[in-house]
Amino acid sequence: MAECTKVSSRLQKLVRRSGKSGRSLFQATAVFLLGAVSAQAQTNLTAEEQARLAAADGGQAPTATAIELPFEEPFDGKDLAGHWQLLNADKDSFVVENGILLALTSGGKNSLRNADTSNIFELQGVPPEGDFDLAIKGKLDPKTGYDEVWLGLRESPDNFIAAHLYVLTKGCGPALFLRTVANQPVMPEGEPVLTAANHSLFDGPIIKSVCDKAGRPLGDQILSNLFAEGFELTLSRRGLRYRTSLTLTVPDRGAQKPAGLETVHTNWIARMAPFGKPVFLLGQASRAGSGETLAEFDHFSIRRPQQ
Repeated sequence: MAECTKVSSRLQKLVRRSGKSGRSLFQATAVFLLGAVSAQAQTNLTAEEQARLAAADGGQAPTATAIELPFEEPFDGKDLAGHWQLLNADKDSFVVENGILLALTSGGKNSLRNADTSNIFELQGVPPEGDFDLAIKGKLDPKTGYDEVWLGLRESPDNFIAAHLYVLTKGCGPALFLRTVANQPVMPEGEPVLTAANHSLFDGPIIKSVCDKAGRPLGDQILSNLFAEGFELTLSRRGLRYRTSLTLTVPDRGAQKPAGLETVHTNWIARMAPFGKPVFLLGQASRAGSGETLAEFDHFSIRRPQQ
């Protein structure tokens, strides 16, 4: 689990700043063609697409080498290591310090399905063939009631598979959900198809319900523990199948359900071929509005099973 650390003045300044970053969002409407692209057309590209186009124009064709496993990222140092690329960068919304990557987001637009999502942390390489576990440890402060963490393999907003941890507020208050979600093109000219294996963690797997006097306090404690104690989110690949796991700290719920660490899993989703680079991001659902979500990430890894 993530360790509590003292935040520096730089971290404190980031936490205190307004959630309104004032950054511009680009609309992804350009089509890539062989040959030159005009300057006017480039203004319609997302920041991510502009960076990739600039690399291509400079003769630097994007390449993806296989990542050697086990891969460990402790987020030490004062900045992102060179093997990371920040897509649609908003450098005022994250900082690396004291073994922590602290991230903020607001506006309710950050998800892997949105081409304009800011601060997608992309590892420059692809996992090798075979089975592996892609994991991130951290803390999430679910104060908006619509707070999310995404971890997965991504080629584009239309082609990814991810572990998705999220808080959603409904009639009985905020609840915790876990899913494995895949977005993939089926026809060349058609819309991508979204498939998911969903798990409502406050509707059976961890507690029976938060819509009664016994369950609501337990749910609130579990949500509080996401930041106080931390969590580990994992996307596992076994052959052609993927599933999400979450390890977190839970209170004593009686009936042979003691307090301590507990791990829950989604069902499996299949993809026919390996693809994409490892990514993670801090997200929000649209109802978060101007509310601000904060997370601390302190370890990222890719390992073989049992490694």
